[in-house]
Amino acid sequence: MSILGKSWKYINEGNVHIVLHILETNYVLRLIKEDGNPVDLKTIRRSVDFVNLVMIPFLAINDHHLQDIVEIPANELIELSRNLVDFRPDHRKFKSMLSSYAIKDINLAILNAKSDTNFCIELKPKEGFMSPHFKKFSKCYYCLKQFLKLQERQIDQISDYCPLDLFSGDAHRMKIALINLIRNPQNNFKVFKNGHIIYDEKSSQTVLENTIKDMKVFGGSLNIFLDFIIEILLSGYEKCHSILKESEGLPIEQTIESRRTHCDTENSLNSTSFLHKLLYLQKLSEYMQLDTKNNKEDYDYVHTVIDRVKKQKIDLKIAENRNTFISTTDPEILGLISAVAKDCSIMISFSTSFEEGFSTIQIGEHKVPFRISITDLEPKPMKTLVKRVRTERKLIEIYEQHLSSAQK
Repeated sequence: MSILGKSWKYINEGNVHIVLHILETNYVLRLIKEDGNPVDLKTIRRSVDFVNLVMIPFLAINDHHLQDIVEIPANELIELSRNLVDFRPDHRKFKSMLSSYAIKDINLAILNAKSDTNFCIELKPKEGFMSPHFKKFSKCYYCLKQFLKLQERQIDQISDYCPLDLFSGDAHRMKIALINLIRNPQNNFKVFKNGHIIYDEKSSQTVLENTIKDMKVFGGSLNIFLDFIIEILLSGYEKCHSILKESEGLPIEQTIESRRTHCDTENSLNSTSFLHKLLYLQKLSEYMQLDTKNNKEDYDYVHTVIDRVKKQKIDLKIAENRNTFISTTDPEILGLISAVAKDCSIMISFSTSFEEGFSTIQIGEHKVPFRISITDLEPKPMKTLVKRVRTERKLIEIYEQHLSSAQK
């Protein structure tokens, strides 16, 4: 089976895209579903430009991560749709019409297609600071939303993970955050091997433990595996070659933050670190006042931003340009950029065999090559802001009910 002259493999799909790995390359194709809702090239171009010209430069991600648009010939598209049927989940097949345009992107789940073994850790860190609206409860958005999800039966138990721990810059707290994510992933922690998910919310923790044992570079130690992730999160995008010093493992009672009474807002992130750059973008929402009566069109702002960046030739990789852009941009637009940063995924891909041209972390005698990237950077609709206002009110109401019942 081929597309554009290349063999492919089905990876997964969501409500909008079907993702294919183009074999023997480092790329994926995101096929766009359009049943009953045709997507024109101009709309796709705006979305790709938003990722390439706004989100990627804001986060100082290397240029080789840029998305591109490709056109699939009609005859190939018909054959592709037919061949995909056997791979797609039944509950997704009701959307079968595909756009003739697709988005070509780097395959962030692998380090190098030529490597013998590729691993990837996907983290959805969520919102790494405490919204002013929640300060009286000393709770962050994620931790409060756990009570809503529990009430709506979306989850069976409340997660002990707190994003403020992961974004704290304190290795001890970051390790607690990662352990709590592993114990209760809730779609926020996944591990891939050669592009396939091998650990997620449906998996037994034993699967991850066995996988770490197979990764000889970690010596079968979960503690070293976590130190490795933390070292990368505290690094920047620039090429780095560091030596990992194993920290002390945490006593089991210290890793359990069950039913914590408050979220810790203390933060010591280095301004050059990857997490600091992401947190900075997330905090852009602090510039705006949320409005439940916003009637603006959902994606009009994308055209406004892209048009301005192109006409004024604004390079957002430059700190001075970023500061000027932020100080002169509509707070609502900053809020929408913030919303993307709050819901993105961090992808840490690495190989257990050495590869030239990548950053490395030395563990004992092994140099482990890695890449840290971000995905899910597409623009959010304007209604995201309206939804946030309503959700915040609901979270406060539910948590007040929880506090009231706990006091009885």
